[in-house]
Amino acid sequence: MSYPKEIANVLRRFVRQMEFLNVTFGRHGERIVTRIPAVDERAGTFLYDYGASEAENLRLQESEENLFSGMQSGVHIQFVCGRAQPHMHEGLPAFKSQLPKNLYRIQRREHFRVETPIANPYICTATLPDKRRISFDIVDLSLTGIRLRSTDASTGELAIGMTLSDATFDYRDLGVMQSELRITFVHNSQTFNDPIYHFGCRFLTLPKAKEASLQRLVTFLELSRNRR
Repeated sequence: MSYPKEIANVLRRFVRQMEFLNVTFGRHGERIVTRIPAVDERAGTFLYDYGASEAENLRLQESEENLFSGMQSGVHIQFVCGRAQPHMHEGLPAFKSQLPKNLYRIQRREHFRVETPIANPYICTATLPDKRRISFDIVDLSLTGIRLRSTDASTGELAIGMTLSDATFDYRDLGVMQSELRITFVHNSQTFNDPIYHFGCRFLTLPKAKEASLQRLVTFLELSRNRR
């Protein structure tokens, strides 16, 4: 989706429904949880609330490119914006950014997707199409797929439709699983010195015997997030 009016309408629905979004930023994949209180289509801007940590809010202001993600009526929404500017809205601190140039509505989402730990991320090690083994941080997962991130510049050559073979997912104390992966979404955050690459992937060969274990893992992560 690239028409400004359509993009503004999607963001206004976040305002009306008071749905949360995650903002991922920085080389180490920091995240804040936010809501959108206002959209100004004429000015081409929108506002979003500060996160819970002042230190993270300050680091977000230093980031040149930020990945927003959230759910809207069962559809996964993703878009990228530039630098966040401090702003006041109805007496409360907020951020202001330009409306995104593109917005993605990813409708093929059969299962709930949950975020994984940030400070000590789970690791996926997989074989690239050129037969090299490489490790990714695991950002989130569901029963059907997983989102990975990497700061290795060589992963910038990966594209939608490619397969990552012999993928091993290390969930530390919660176990290890294996599956082939098909890349379904790519976002490359091109900064001057620190490229960050995000890949949405679909499980291709996850054994049926592992589905129950994966369901328990997703449930555990969601309960842990709700307790925070």
